[in-house]
Amino acid sequence: MRMTTATLRWLLCALLLCLGMVACKPSQSDAKDERPLSPAAEAAQRAASPASIGVSLRGYNFTYEGVQSFWVDGSYGANLPPYGGGGGETCCVRLPFAWHDGQTMTVKWTIGHYTLPWEQRKHMTIDEEHRCCWSERTLEKTVPVQRYDEPSVVQVFFLPNDELEIWVYDAGPQNPEHPSRRGYPVDPRPKPAE
Repeated sequence: MRMTTATLRWLLCALLLCLGMVACKPSQSDAKDERPLSPAAEAAQRAASPASIGVSLRGYNFTYEGVQSFWVDGSYGANLPPYGGGGGETCCVRLPFAWHDGQTMTVKWTIGHYTLPWEQRKHMTIDEEHRCCWSERTLEKTVPVQRYDEPSVVQVFFLPNDELEIWVYDAGPQNPEHPSRRGYPVDPRPKPAE
């Protein structure tokens, strides 16, 4: 009996499908206890491991110090100038499809600034500037995620006194519909005379 090429392909696909199904079958050690959970235990289980999605990450800096880099739950976020940000997004950070009470994210960031004005250090090399006049701190905080209706861009707001807020919204804070109602970061210091 001769098999055609089409029949051989079909058999090969069927074999691969079966092997894939066997490989994906949970082992006995992975099997869950089949007893029904109480409503409280079921809610706790959903809160502990809700379904999630990868979303973009964006930062806004409302301080006079530059955010040299930041990470949210281990995902890199970029750097932000003083009183700025939002232009670039990085990908991705995990976010539950549904917001839940007690939801938090851990932010680690490095923030810094020059301790002398440009006029006093403009003659220095970059290495000299860093040795003499650069102040930098690395901080880490676990902060609550503000309530959201659906997953979207995770926005980290770097605020004065090393405070943080995390918002989930597609448009930036300059949008009048943004739930923070903060507006885009604005430098309150007077502009230097040219």
